[in-house]
Amino acid sequence: MKIFKLAKAFFLNDVREFNGFFWPFVFPLILFFILSSVFSGFYNDEGVSFKLGVFKEEEPAGFGKIVSQVLEQISPKPFQIVYFDDFEEAQRNLQLKKIDVVLKIPKGLNLALARSVLFAGEAVKLEVYTLVNSTESETAGRILQSIFQSVDVEMTKQILSRTGGKYTPVEFELKPIEKRGISREFKYTTYIFPAILLMSILSLAVFNLSLNLIYNREAGVNKKLYTTPIKALEYFFSLGLSIFVSMVLSCILIYMMGLGVYKVSTLSLSLSFIAKLLYSMLVCFSIGMMIVSFCKRFSTAMVVAQISYQIMMFLGGFYFPILSIDMPFFIKAIAYVLPTTYLVENLRVSLYHSVYDLSQLQLWLVPSVWFVASIVLFSLNFKKVMAYE
Repeated sequence: MKIFKLAKAFFLNDVREFNGFFWPFVFPLILFFILSSVFSGFYNDEGVSFKLGVFKEEEPAGFGKIVSQVLEQISPKPFQIVYFDDFEEAQRNLQLKKIDVVLKIPKGLNLALARSVLFAGEAVKLEVYTLVNSTESETAGRILQSIFQSVDVEMTKQILSRTGGKYTPVEFELKPIEKRGISREFKYTTYIFPAILLMSILSLAVFNLSLNLIYNREAGVNKKLYTTPIKALEYFFSLGLSIFVSMVLSCILIYMMGLGVYKVSTLSLSLSFIAKLLYSMLVCFSIGMMIVSFCKRFSTAMVVAQISYQIMMFLGGFYFPILSIDMPFFIKAIAYVLPTTYLVENLRVSLYHSVYDLSQLQLWLVPSVWFVASIVLFSLNFKKVMAYE
């Protein structure tokens, strides 16, 4: 009972101040809103680059070179083109969302186009494959279709003006195919959701835990508490419990906004996701414990906590996939070492929004090493940290 009463006192003492209420409960919601509003639109923007898979049953020649010329004009914007020698491989890549759309150039295209231009023969058919219920894929398919239709119009005008002949336009056959395996449609709000949760948890662990311990030690609060029946371990667990309650309340508010406003994936309610979230809380707690083990003064701890927080948040890939973009080697090396890189990626795996090719062993091992090392270091310095003699 002593632990719970003291934990309640610590919690109320923190939240009665504006800073103690704003940063863990209000700021994560504001950040969620800003990031979702700014970056969600990138995936529907006309300037975005789609990945186009092209499979050719025959190499375009003669009039068929028109298709090749069109493909050259649309690369690299709005399409990044990937050529496949096997049609099934192209389909697999589409189903796994490695590409957004597939264009199949059929056998007999060259002859069919020649007949269409010279003799107004049967329409040439191009097959465009898109992914069912994928906004990006369907958009890419429509853009590709519009581009080729625009070329058709120009060809018709030129043929009519020069020869007075007829031209049979190209026909497009849009063929939606089902997703494969565990692939899911990418949604930025779902992608950023674990990062917002971890950002709130990390800030409470790094700042509230470490700074409260050091401030109470410098201010002599610890020694006063030890004159009561409260022991050092009970005091530590009470403070940890109060911060854990703040973490849970902050996560609940983020969940309410994520599920209610931005319709993030309901997989965030799965036992797997919640278990990983609780594991992330433990690891973040240990990081705060490591900071307080190193720092003797409040001013030093403030600097170390701020630097550690920013590095773990930004280089940990909370908002941008650091390991997947062109970054200096030393930046990526730091990212590979940070526990937050693996914590946020592990949460995204449960939402099928992972961006790195990391094994399950890596996702659990690296944070666990940090956790064990932090606990050992804190245990060795426990009496000094708690000012308990």
